[in-house]
Amino acid sequence: MKIINYFLIIFLLIILSEYLYSENDILKGILPNREQEYILRLNNGDIVSGYVIEMVNDPEDGEGIKLKTAVGNAIVFANQITEIKPGEGQYRQNHSIYLLPTAEPISSNHFIGLYELMFLYAGAGFGDIVSVTAGFSFLPGISSSQQISVLNLKLSLLSLVFEDVARKMTLALGGNLAFVNSHNRFIHVYGVSTIELSRTKLTASVFAKTGSKDVYDIFFGNNRIDLIYEDGSFGIGLGLDTKITKRHDLHLIGELWNSNVAKPSNTAVLLGIRLCNSSFSSDFGITFVTVPYMIPFVSFKWTPF
Repeated sequence: MKIINYFLIIFLLIILSEYLYSENDILKGILPNREQEYILRLNNGDIVSGYVIEMVNDPEDGEGIKLKTAVGNAIVFANQITEIKPGEGQYRQNHSIYLLPTAEPISSNHFIGLYELMFLYAGAGFGDIVSVTAGFSFLPGISSSQQISVLNLKLSLLSLVFEDVARKMTLALGGNLAFVNSHNRFIHVYGVSTIELSRTKLTASVFAKTGSKDVYDIFFGNNRIDLIYEDGSFGIGLGLDTKITKRHDLHLIGELWNSNVAKPSNTAVLLGIRLCNSSFSSDFGITFVTVPYMIPFVSFKWTPF
């Protein structure tokens, strides 16, 4: 478990250094382009979207842009803008749905997350290929040897662009190492594919459990759970991420998991919504399992880098 904590500390240092030394020229690289939509977050919290049709310069207000919006043209100055991003760069959660990693890389969308209010998680991208995430739990009243930790490595190897209903398909391979208590080790390898439609992304993953035992004794305080999870089991994960409306900040997310295709009862379904902007996202929903139980899920991700 210590190696996972070390990786997490390294990631935090990397993404913090990028944040501290990032450039502050808000309009650098912005040029008039009637085909490129930009989304602006203003100092007062308003969100404006449109196309840059002209660069302007005012003796008093300084540099700015003339923006073509859905309700007419508007001039916005650099000192009024907190953030400006291309429309396709506004959504920074493409690399995962809730638990399910998509085939798309993290790239520069480094993040710090909190799952179920008790699991701290962070991720960093290295180019457009390597994505690494790590996390650990801090369950109250539980010793450090009984906590949960995970390390995940993903390689986004191939991306194909189409001029059709399916705009892009991305393929990736990955693996993860997890500990549920310090003596219960889980290792998985997986392949994943993501297809991008106009407003929706569909993800399918196949994974195999390997290099571990079949029977586990899991303890949380004085509570014991006996878990049977056979080595060599093949499972599947399916994911949905779609914009509900023309708004940029509201998504429907869903996942279906089966840990062993030979046992249909080992299935769970997650359904929820995501509220997001380019710096922060929050997920809320319900997990349905075949026992049957309904378990609420929640997560928050900070992506200011």
